[in-house]
Amino acid sequence: MTTIVPAVSGLSYFALMTSIPTHIAAGKRCFSQPPAVPPGSDEEKKIFKALQQELTFQFQHVFPDRLASKTVVIVPSMTLDREILAKVKGHVYYEERMLCLLMLLRMPQTNIVFVSSLPIDQVTIDYYLHLLPGIPGHHARQRLTMLSCYDASAKPLTEKILQRPRLINRIRQKISDAQHSHLVCFNVAEFERTLAVQLAIPIYGCDPDLLYMGSKTGSRRLFRKCGIPLPDGVENLHSQNEIADALYQLKLNKPLLRKAVIKINEGFSGEGNAVYTYQSNVAEAELKESIDMSLPYIHIIADKVNHQQFFKKFEDLGGSTALWEDSLLTF
Repeated sequence: MTTIVPAVSGLSYFALMTSIPTHIAAGKRCFSQPPAVPPGSDEEKKIFKALQQELTFQFQHVFPDRLASKTVVIVPSMTLDREILAKVKGHVYYEERMLCLLMLLRMPQTNIVFVSSLPIDQVTIDYYLHLLPGIPGHHARQRLTMLSCYDASAKPLTEKILQRPRLINRIRQKISDAQHSHLVCFNVAEFERTLAVQLAIPIYGCDPDLLYMGSKTGSRRLFRKCGIPLPDGVENLHSQNEIADALYQLKLNKPLLRKAVIKINEGFSGEGNAVYTYQSNVAEAELKESIDMSLPYIHIIADKVNHQQFFKKFEDLGGSTALWEDSLLTF
C-alpha cells in the first residue's frame, strides 16, 4: 500500500517537524545514483511508490526528533499549466512564500537546500535567519544551501530543474543520508515525481496519480461522495454549450441567483475563474437564449486573457460552474 501524505501549509508542516522530540536509532541509506528511467513510465511510478514508503519511517521517527540529522530539499514550484502560470502576476515571487520553512533550521542538525527560479536577495534570507530563536544566524547559514536556475520564464520551477542535470547533481551532493531526507514542494505533479526519483528521496505530498481529486471537478465529486456540503453547481464540463446548460439549470434551481462562477479545473489564485452575471427580468422561456447570447461577455479574472482564450483553455482542461453568493464561498 502506498503511503499518501496530504499536502499541508508551510506553517503546519513546520509545526509537525518541530514537535516533541523522540529518540531514534536507525541505519543510514546513503545516496546512490538512481537508475535512469523514462519520466512518467510505469517503472518510474514503481520507484516513486517505493520511495514514498520510506516517508512512513520519517513521519513517525525523523520528523519529531529535533536532534536528528536530516536534509529537507525545498522546491517551491507552482507546477501548473504553462499558459495559466504565465497569467499569474509575479509568479516567480510566489516561490519566496516557502522561505518560512527556513525556520526548520532552528533544529541544530537540520540542513536545507532551497531551490528557486531566480537568486533570492541575501537581505531577505538574513531577515528569516534572524527570526530563528536561540540559533545564531551564522550557524544556520552554514546549514542552508541556496540554489537558483537563473530562469524567470513562465515554466514550472521543477521543469527548469529537470532541464539542468548539473543543478540536480549539486542537490544530490547535499543529500548525505537519503533515509533522513525528503522533498517539499508547493504542489506535487508529474515533474515533482520525476525529480524525487532522480534525487532518490520521497516527497512530503500526495501521489500525482491523485491530482484529479484536487481539481475543481474532482474535489466537487469527492465532496459529494463524502456527504460534505458544497455550493450548488455542475462539474465535468468541457465546452461552452455545457457551461450554458449548467448556468441555465442553476438559475432554474435558484430563481433569485444573480451570479455564477465558472472555474477551469487547474486554475490558481482565481486566475482560472470567470464570473457570469444573469440578466435581470428575463422570462423562463427566454432564459436559455439569454444565457447563450451573454455568455461570451463573462468577466474573466485573469488579466490579458480574452474570452476566446478562456473558453479554449476550458475545453482543454475542463471545469465546473457554481452559484455565486456574497455570503458564500465557492469551490
